[in-house]
Amino acid sequence: MGIHCQVAMAAPFRDTFGHWAQAYIETLSAQGVLNGFPDGTFRPNEPVTRAQFATIVNTAFRLRNTSGTFIGFRDVPPTHWAASAISTAAANNLVAGFPDGTFRPEQPVTRTEALVVLTNAIGNTGAIPAAQPSDLFSRYRDAAAIPNWALAQIAAANRAGLIVNYPDPMLLEPNRPATRAEVAAFTHQAMLNRGSLVAQNPGGLLSGSQPGFDLRLSTLAAGTLMQTTTPFNERLFIAPNETRPMSLIVRNPIRNAQGDILVPFGSRVDGRFEPAPGGTRFVAESIIVNNQLFPLAAQSDIIHDVKDPRYTTTGKIIQDAAIGAAAGAILGLVTGDNAIATEEVLGAGVAGAVIGNVTAPQVVVLDPNQVIELRLTQDLALAPTSR
Repeated sequence: MGIHCQVAMAAPFRDTFGHWAQAYIETLSAQGVLNGFPDGTFRPNEPVTRAQFATIVNTAFRLRNTSGTFIGFRDVPPTHWAASAISTAAANNLVAGFPDGTFRPEQPVTRTEALVVLTNAIGNTGAIPAAQPSDLFSRYRDAAAIPNWALAQIAAANRAGLIVNYPDPMLLEPNRPATRAEVAAFTHQAMLNRGSLVAQNPGGLLSGSQPGFDLRLSTLAAGTLMQTTTPFNERLFIAPNETRPMSLIVRNPIRNAQGDILVPFGSRVDGRFEPAPGGTRFVAESIIVNNQLFPLAAQSDIIHDVKDPRYTTTGKIIQDAAIGAAAGAILGLVTGDNAIATEEVLGAGVAGAVIGNVTAPQVVVLDPNQVIELRLTQDLALAPTSR
């Protein structure tokens, strides 16, 4: 099957160079958790079967069947290639069958199923603070699609940093079959959480990557500050009650104690602006470093730069993709243009000023190149790039 075999060193997969999951895939390949195919490919976008995933979990966490009892299923005879791995995972209460007594080994594992198994495998979900299902609904647009039976474990996976969504960090797609790349990313994060990753790459450099980019993980500690800016050349308007997906750009490179650059200038941080008392704050979801996606738990302080929009008498309008729907509604109310979809040029109005007999609603205003400082709320493991 390609994914269940063990290897001693990372293979130079022909189809993972520049892929968002390249670092995850080659890290786990180097440690014998994943393997590619005889033609030198990894096929990162193909699905993973339940049998293959049971084998991955066994290998990643070195599971043992201490009871010595073979746990079988009607459709997994002892001669099945993954029978031992499935039985061992079941004995460790990590996988289960269906009410009809089957395991359905060739059925693709869903993203929910993979995350639940890995969350249980790390074995310390009770230590994850405030892992409430309600957290999911403020983070993921499609959280309502998460099966009820999995809500608690997915909430724990979210808090533990196991979830990696690409390209949209706010889209979970819980019922879609997990791809080989996604399983690699989830498993990497679970092993990192449990301390099961070996912090050295036997194969040396990450194949096909930028010079100096290797797999010796360095950690940015919680509390580290990251300076970012918006990518727009115009002002950004956000209503105080508006949740707004957004990407920010890292303004200054971040180095580790050895002087290696962990986060280069220009790295992209994906997340959202969300309402906060008296303004808005940015909550990071992930960061892309050298084409590799890493989960990122960080947020800004509350941005209190709240102004009253003042429509200028010139009537000049400039195109602006940085205006949100809620802020657009506020500007439409002030200007009388209910179909506003562009930025009205605003004067420097005084907060609380009255336009006619109507007090102007407020919007948060971010200027071009304004620094938005993010503080890591969890450790971030990255591979150093260069000095």
